Amino acid sequence: MRSSIGDRERAQRATARLRVLQHYERVSRNISRTCRFFGISRTLFYEWRRRYQREGLEGLKPRLPGPRVSPFRTPPHIEALVLRVRQDRQYGVPRLRLFLRRYHAVSLSMPTIRRILREHLVPRVSQKRYRPGPKRRPELHIPGQSVQVDLKHLKTQAGRLYQFTAIDEATRYRVLKIYDHNSIQSAIQFINEVRQAFPVAIRRIQTDNGSEWGTDFTWHLHDLGIAHRHIPPGCPESNGKVERSHRTDESEFYRRVTFRTRSELVRKLRAWEHEYNHRRLHLALGGKTPAERLAELRISSAAGVLRSA
Repeated sequence: MRSSIGDRERAQRATARLRVLQHYERVSRNISRTCRFFGISRTLFYEWRRRYQREGLEGLKPRLPGPRVSPFRTPPHIEALVLRVRQDRQYGVPRLRLFLRRYHAVSLSMPTIRRILREHLVPRVSQKRYRPGPKRRPELHIPGQSVQVDLKHLKTQAGRLYQFTAIDEATRYRVLKIYDHNSIQSAIQFINEVRQAFPVAIRRIQTDNGSEWGTDFTWHLHDLGIAHRHIPPGCPESNGKVERSHRTDESEFYRRVTFRTRSELVRKLRAWEHEYNHRRLHLALGGKTPAERLAELRISSAAGVLRSA
């Protein structure tokens, strides 16, 4: 909290108060006469002298009114909870606020959370500068209408592995699988598993122009009645949702989880997939989880069908 007066003025007032004490010591040697001369009370004179004896010139500077600690300050156990959740999940302030309200019944404003993190010298989650992206496309409201698919290269102790990711554009619902090769065969097998795991029918798959999404993959999708769209070359932002989810995987999963074997990675990735779909709150979804957004769109779709009937 900052004082209503500047440091220079506070120093000037301290010097003026010191002159009062010096006048008593060198000239009058009478407290009542000194107080009448300067127009102050005896109580104030004794307070200044006591503070000067205890702290020197610094004690004569004006102080902020009120208690040293605000009675409305966040309780220590709540501050400890904020710090623990930040340490465990590395959430930014908006998502941290939503998580505390949803899972701990703690309502804090974003300035309060920022103050707690700043006072405890907690570094920012990301230091990346904002860079304007492409023109925002209209949000989809039909689950399964478009599913972005991509893969993430992993370097592990067991060698190189590949995380195949599918994310529904309307709900952010995801399916994650680990494969040993980034081949068309792996891509076809992944799509078959995605169709079984996705709670809705898939109408279109959107990928980049990698070799694993080649002609055989496209024909396999056509056989399943699914359209295949390649994004323009050199425009990864067109697959922005899956690209952004990979960044979330890196910061909230791979940097926090250790694994020694492929089977251990598969098991922990399955738990992370459930966390992402059913517990992690998404700012793009207004603080809902992908599963909640999916249920919401299903209900609104069913209501629209009933109205049209």
